[in-house]
Amino acid sequence: MPRRTLLAFLVAILLALAAPPTAMAQDQAPQQQPATPQSVQRIAAVVNDDIISTQDLRDRLALTLLFSNLPADAETQQRVAPQVLRRVIDERLQLQEARRRNIRISPQEINGALANAAAANNMTVDQLFAFLTEQGIDPQALRNQMEAQLTWFRVVRDAFAENVVVTDQQVQLSLAATQQGGQVELLLSEIVLPIYDPARANEVLAEAEELRTAIREGGDFAAIAQQVSASASGAEGGDLGWVRVESVQAALRPLLSGLGAGQMSDPIATPAGVQFFLVRDRRITTGAVAPDVRELAQLLFPLPPNASESATAEVLSRAQAAAEQIETCADVERLARQLDLPNSGNIGWLRAAELPAEMAQTIAALPVGTVSRPVRSVNGVHLLMACKDGVSSEDEARRALLRRTLEEEQIQRLAARYLRDLRQEAFIDVRIGN
Repeated sequence: MPRRTLLAFLVAILLALAAPPTAMAQDQAPQQQPATPQSVQRIAAVVNDDIISTQDLRDRLALTLLFSNLPADAETQQRVAPQVLRRVIDERLQLQEARRRNIRISPQEINGALANAAAANNMTVDQLFAFLTEQGIDPQALRNQMEAQLTWFRVVRDAFAENVVVTDQQVQLSLAATQQGGQVELLLSEIVLPIYDPARANEVLAEAEELRTAIREGGDFAAIAQQVSASASGAEGGDLGWVRVESVQAALRPLLSGLGAGQMSDPIATPAGVQFFLVRDRRITTGAVAPDVRELAQLLFPLPPNASESATAEVLSRAQAAAEQIETCADVERLARQLDLPNSGNIGWLRAAELPAEMAQTIAALPVGTVSRPVRSVNGVHLLMACKDGVSSEDEARRALLRRTLEEEQIQRLAARYLRDLRQEAFIDVRIGN
């Protein structure tokens, strides 16, 4: 995969990991009962050599209910618990595979993801952890989830990123399809529940129905997807973006084609597991590139969210000095190399909607070829430049976005197959709910 495409994919994933999709509401937060020593020691599941305790499951279930706007009553817990346990089992498999490949995520990277989650809820990490503790949830449950998501992304990237190939012919075929106006597109989200034992597929279908009921009763689809979905889109709240009905698998078209905005599909068993979808919007395509598409370059000067005033001032001074040397996007790429800055350089074609709000606003008001003022985020200080826009470079933008979409689809399919193989090869013994 070309470096700039991989970097754009990385940026998208890191933004997706920034926070649970919905803000936490204190008046709806589940109150977890303190665990007794006996309940902590009970085993919920064994995954190869790892043990998932009932306390692990209890903490993660409470976290899911909190982020998903679901009530913490016994009926809802019983409804959601099987999917939460499956997700925790998958995360253990992912972490085990990372250890086998000698892949580690540093505490600093996890702390950065936690800072993003806290900032999205207008909190510091300490405030977020204090809030979770008040609800009876061990903050380590959130930390473990962040670690698993970041680790699995690293595993998938290392395993497949350099092997993904999208040919010009594939791009051309996709381009021809998208340029045909009048086709139906759906803004889709998905939840995928894994099937560990084909003989129990009907049980998973029933559990999917239970989840749909919970969502219809007020649960947040995106937050639930982030907590329980086994698909690569789960980290992004199940978001699949705009999808042409004609491009989906033939078996899914009848399921989706008649749905309107706000409607959920019935669950269906597929090779990926049990899937169901939410149609967030519906439109007829025009074939035009979205007006907020830009080819972007950036310099990112790392700076922790809790940096001191003196450290912040020093980084801002470095950013200002760099800005004075920038006249073109080529200058951004040159400085990214010279200063050895992470996630910097040309990050490819992106929609403003894929960026945090302040960055999107900055880019929208920025003339092409002009460097932005320093923009602060939880990751550091950014200097941004729009190299081209999708209006004046429409064909290039369309082809680049299509190539990126096709590459990401390949990676997601390979990642899903990878995880299915890990499940099939693993020893998994669920001790509760049987």
